[in-house]
Formats: sequence, structure tokens, C-alpha cells
Amino acid sequence: MWSLHYCLLVFIAVMGVMQLAALYNNLRGLLFFPQRIYTLAFSIIAIGVALFGFFTWNDYRAFIVEGIVKEGIVEGSQQTGSFVVSSAAGIVFTLVCSSLLNWRRCNSGRPQQEGLDVLRDSTYFHAIHNHWGEEE
Repeated sequence: MWSLHYCLLVFIAVMGVMQLAALYNNLRGLLFFPQRIYTLAFSIIAIGVALFGFFTWNDYRAFIVEGIVKEGIVEGSQQTGSFVVSSAAGIVFTLVCSSLLNWRRCNSGRPQQEGLDVLRDSTYFHAIHNHWGEEE
């Protein structure tokens, strides 16, 4: 049960960090919001909520077993697996959501750039589509 809470916090933190990094690097194809201020607010809130959850974990996840107070413990191997799965889910969710939200807005007819710079003018789905379309 505690690992689900941990997964949710990691998922939220990953989305916030990805939005902040995309905003800083002007990767408009990865942003959820067209206005920079909304993206900045979303990032700060998401990262803040996740950090608050991590730093207050033992304060609100304590329980009593046979008269002994125990914290909401997530074991090391469970924590590692949860982190990897939640991080991957946050990345995939960001790529899919931003591609769907920006499908019409970020479809420039400009020549494709190399690497992550492609996401400045197009979405992830557009970049994949253009890459596969060139090989045929």
C-alpha cells in the first residue's frame, strides 16, 4: 500500500521536472500548456507536492503494531522497482499527453532538426512519424 503512495509521488515529481526542463530548454512540443506561466506554476506545484510528501512521509504514514510506532516503510528493492516503474510511467505519460495536447499547435512544416531540438517545433508523435516516414 505504501509503495502505491510512493509511486504516485515519484510520478508527480517526474512530470513536474520534465515540464520544468522542457520550459527551460524551450521544447514546446513537450509542454502541457501553451503559456509559460502556467507551465511554470504546474511544475512548481507538482515538484512542491512531491517534495512535501517525501519529507513528511513518516509524519502521516505512522502506524502502531503491538504498541510500537512504525513508519510507513517501503523496502529498498520495492522502492527501486517502484521508482523505475513510476519514472517510466511519468515519462510516457508526459510524451503521450503533450503530443495529444499539442497535436495541432506544434505541427510546423519546417525542416526537421536533430535530436531533442525536434521537440522545439513538433510533438513527440510528429517526430516519430516524420522519422519513420523518411525511412520508407
